[in-house]
Amino acid sequence: MISIYCFSGTDHSWAVAKFFSDSLKTEVTDIALEMKISCIESEISIVVFPVYNGNIPKPVKLILPKINSKYFVLIATYGRMSTGNVLQEGSKLVNGKVIAAAYVPTGHTYLDEPAEFDSEILQTILQRIAHPKEIIIKKERKGVLPCIFPNLRSRISVRIHRTDDCNKCNLCVKNCPVKAITDKNINKNCIRCLRCVKNCPENALSVSFNPLLKKYLKNKKCIKSKIFI
Repeated sequence: MISIYCFSGTDHSWAVAKFFSDSLKTEVTDIALEMKISCIESEISIVVFPVYNGNIPKPVKLILPKINSKYFVLIATYGRMSTGNVLQEGSKLVNGKVIAAAYVPTGHTYLDEPAEFDSEILQTILQRIAHPKEIIIKKERKGVLPCIFPNLRSRISVRIHRTDDCNKCNLCVKNCPVKAITDKNINKNCIRCLRCVKNCPENALSVSFNPLLKKYLKNKKCIKSKIFI
């Protein structure tokens, strides 16, 4: 049995998870909505998640040790800027053998880019799933910034604003994966995944970036995928 888990703020990672879902005829479990999930025991689990500030998103870090599986496939999507060392870090959190992993470049959440990726590179992972064999993921250069108060840096760099169009439907409160939204404000638990902004039915949430982040987002993009099999 194969299980697929995904955390996605603005559908970039979800598009990759959907590729595996369509290829393997298996439904995707949304980690963001299933933080208290009782993970079904399966032979192989595929976990797809984005890189946030060079790190694994908090909801993913919490769920990885709870997944009951013999083999794991870890897929990290990133907005063509930096991957950090999340695949090796993730491999240390799972209670099973990693048989394949990949860094997959896709659109950047903060640039409102489409969820496009090269599906051809994932075909080799499908082949490995059919013939599982444990791999060792080498450590990637992470840099210093991802280790320095990543959540605080996100809150300073990215501001989420609620406009007068809000009708207090509380959909954002219900769907926030880290329970960071109350009726009045967004608290320090926010990881800036922008799931709330993406799914607001009234478009009542907007985002602004500080000058340093705007400059960073103009840097040259990395379009290389990296696969471990």
